[in-house]
Amino acid sequence: MDKHLIPSMICTAMMRVGTRMATMFDQHFAELGITQAQFRTLLAVAEAGNDGIAPSALADQLLLERATVTVLTSRLVDRAFLQRLPGDNRRTFRLALTEAGREQLEQVIPRAVQLADATLAEHTDDQLATIWNSLQAIEARVRAYSERTPDTTRSK
Repeated sequence: MDKHLIPSMICTAMMRVGTRMATMFDQHFAELGITQAQFRTLLAVAEAGNDGIAPSALADQLLLERATVTVLTSRLVDRAFLQRLPGDNRRTFRLALTEAGREQLEQVIPRAVQLADATLAEHTDDQLATIWNSLQAIEARVRAYSERTPDTTRSK
Protein backbone atom coordinates (compact mmCIF):
# COMPACT_ATOMS: atom_id res chain seq x y z
CA MET A 1 0.00 0.00 0.00
CA ASP A 2 1.31 3.43 -0.94
CA LYS A 3 1.60 5.37 2.34
CA HIS A 4 0.90 8.62 0.48
CA LEU A 5 -2.59 7.32 -0.33
CA ILE A 6 -3.48 6.42 3.26
CA PRO A 7 -4.96 9.86 4.17
CA SER A 8 -7.15 9.74 1.06
CA MET A 9 -8.23 6.19 1.85
CA ILE A 10 -9.06 7.12 5.44
CA CYS A 11 -11.15 10.12 4.34
CA THR A 12 -13.01 7.97 1.81
CA ALA A 13 -13.66 5.33 4.47
CA MET A 14 -14.94 7.97 6.91
CA MET A 15 -17.35 9.26 4.27
CA ARG A 16 -18.62 5.71 3.62
CA VAL A 17 -19.02 5.00 7.33
CA GLY A 18 -20.74 8.35 7.93
CA THR A 19 -23.18 7.74 5.10
CA ARG A 20 -23.94 4.22 6.31
CA MET A 21 -24.35 5.33 9.92
CA ALA A 22 -26.77 8.07 8.84
CA THR A 23 -28.77 5.50 6.89
CA MET A 24 -28.78 3.09 9.85
CA PHE A 25 -29.99 5.85 12.15
CA ASP A 26 -32.71 6.91 9.72
CA GLN A 27 -33.93 3.30 9.43
CA HIS A 28 -33.69 2.68 13.17
CA PHE A 29 -35.65 5.82 14.04
CA ALA A 30 -38.16 5.90 11.19
CA GLU A 31 -40.95 4.80 13.53
CA LEU A 32 -40.32 7.89 15.66
CA GLY A 33 -40.47 10.08 12.57
CA ILE A 34 -37.02 11.61 13.00
CA THR A 35 -33.92 11.55 10.84
CA GLN A 36 -30.32 11.66 12.01
CA ALA A 37 -30.00 15.20 10.64
CA GLN A 38 -33.05 16.32 12.64
CA PHE A 39 -31.73 14.54 15.75
CA ARG A 40 -28.32 16.22 15.47
CA THR A 41 -30.07 19.56 14.99
CA LEU A 42 -32.28 19.11 18.05
CA LEU A 43 -29.25 18.05 20.11
CA ALA A 44 -27.25 21.09 19.03
CA VAL A 45 -30.13 23.45 19.83
CA ALA A 46 -30.63 21.76 23.21
CA GLU A 47 -26.92 22.20 23.98
CA ALA A 48 -27.28 25.93 23.24
CA GLY A 49 -29.65 26.27 26.20
CA ASN A 50 -32.78 28.34 26.73
CA ASP A 51 -31.40 31.39 24.93
CA GLY A 52 -31.31 29.41 21.71
CA ILE A 53 -28.83 29.59 18.86
CA ALA A 54 -28.62 31.66 15.69
CA PRO A 55 -29.10 29.62 12.51
CA SER A 56 -25.65 30.66 11.25
CA ALA A 57 -24.00 29.43 14.47
CA LEU A 58 -26.01 26.21 14.22
CA ALA A 59 -24.78 25.67 10.65
CA ASP A 60 -21.20 26.21 11.80
CA GLN A 61 -21.61 23.84 14.73
CA LEU A 62 -23.16 21.09 12.59
CA LEU A 63 -20.73 21.64 9.68
CA LEU A 64 -23.69 22.10 7.35
CA GLU A 65 -24.49 24.69 4.74
CA ARG A 66 -26.81 27.42 5.94
CA ALA A 67 -29.41 26.58 3.31
CA THR A 68 -29.51 23.00 4.64
CA VAL A 69 -29.98 24.26 8.19
CA THR A 70 -32.80 26.52 7.00
CA VAL A 71 -34.67 23.55 5.50
CA LEU A 72 -34.01 21.33 8.53
CA THR A 73 -35.06 23.90 11.10
CA SER A 74 -38.14 24.99 9.16
CA ARG A 75 -39.41 21.41 9.28
CA LEU A 76 -38.65 21.19 12.99
CA VAL A 77 -40.47 24.49 13.62
CA ASP A 78 -43.44 23.18 11.58
CA ARG A 79 -43.47 20.07 13.78
CA ALA A 80 -43.34 22.30 16.91
CA PHE A 81 -39.99 20.83 18.05
CA LEU A 82 -38.26 24.19 17.65
CA GLN A 83 -39.38 27.75 18.09
CA ARG A 84 -38.00 30.99 16.72
CA LEU A 85 -37.07 33.58 19.34
CA PRO A 86 -36.22 37.22 18.62
CA GLY A 87 -32.59 37.75 17.65
CA ASP A 88 -30.21 40.64 18.15
CA ASN A 89 -32.16 42.80 15.71
CA ARG A 90 -35.51 42.62 13.94
CA ARG A 91 -34.02 40.77 10.96
CA THR A 92 -32.57 37.90 13.00
CA PHE A 93 -33.85 35.14 15.20
CA ARG A 94 -32.60 32.36 17.43
CA LEU A 95 -33.79 28.78 17.55
CA ALA A 96 -34.77 27.10 20.82
CA LEU A 97 -36.29 23.78 21.79
CA THR A 98 -39.97 23.57 22.61
CA GLU A 99 -41.38 21.18 25.20
CA ALA A 100 -42.30 18.83 22.32
CA GLY A 101 -38.70 19.01 21.12
CA ARG A 102 -37.42 18.10 24.58
CA GLU A 103 -39.86 15.18 24.74
CA GLN A 104 -38.72 13.97 21.31
CA LEU A 105 -35.08 14.05 22.46
CA GLU A 106 -36.00 12.16 25.64
CA GLN A 107 -37.44 9.39 23.46
CA VAL A 108 -34.60 9.31 20.95
CA ILE A 109 -31.46 9.76 23.09
CA PRO A 110 -31.64 6.39 24.90
CA ARG A 111 -32.18 4.59 21.60
CA ALA A 112 -29.34 6.54 19.99
CA VAL A 113 -27.05 5.54 22.85
CA GLN A 114 -28.05 1.88 22.36
CA LEU A 115 -27.35 2.12 18.64
CA ALA A 116 -23.95 3.72 19.29
CA ASP A 117 -23.10 1.09 21.91
CA ALA A 118 -24.03 -1.72 19.51
CA THR A 119 -22.06 -0.11 16.68
CA LEU A 120 -18.88 0.24 18.75
CA ALA A 121 -19.26 -2.82 21.01
CA GLU A 122 -16.16 -4.56 19.63
CA HIS A 123 -13.82 -1.76 20.72
CA THR A 124 -12.04 -1.48 24.05
CA ASP A 125 -12.23 1.67 26.17
CA ASP A 126 -8.68 2.56 25.09
CA GLN A 127 -9.56 2.11 21.42
CA LEU A 128 -12.67 4.26 21.85
CA ALA A 129 -10.59 6.99 23.50
CA THR A 130 -8.11 6.88 20.62
CA ILE A 131 -10.90 7.03 18.03
CA TRP A 132 -12.53 9.94 19.90
CA ASN A 133 -9.28 11.90 20.10
CA SER A 134 -8.52 11.26 16.43
CA LEU A 135 -12.01 12.33 15.35
CA GLN A 136 -11.78 15.50 17.46
CA ALA A 137 -8.49 16.40 15.75
CA ILE A 138 -9.93 15.63 12.30
CA GLU A 139 -13.00 17.73 13.02
CA ALA A 140 -10.81 20.63 14.12
CA ARG A 141 -8.90 20.42 10.82
CA VAL A 142 -12.16 20.27 8.85
CA ARG A 143 -13.42 23.33 10.70
CA ALA A 144 -10.18 25.21 10.07
CA TYR A 145 -10.35 24.30 6.39
CA SER A 146 -14.02 25.32 6.21
CA GLU A 147 -13.18 28.74 7.66
CA ARG A 148 -10.70 29.31 4.83
CA THR A 149 -13.16 28.12 2.17
CA PRO A 150 -15.94 30.56 1.20
CA ASP A 151 -19.50 29.41 1.87
CA THR A 152 -21.36 30.01 -1.37
CA THR A 153 -24.72 29.77 0.41
CA ARG A 154 -24.20 32.93 2.48
CA SER A 155 -26.19 35.97 1.55
CA LYS A 156 -24.12 38.90 0.37
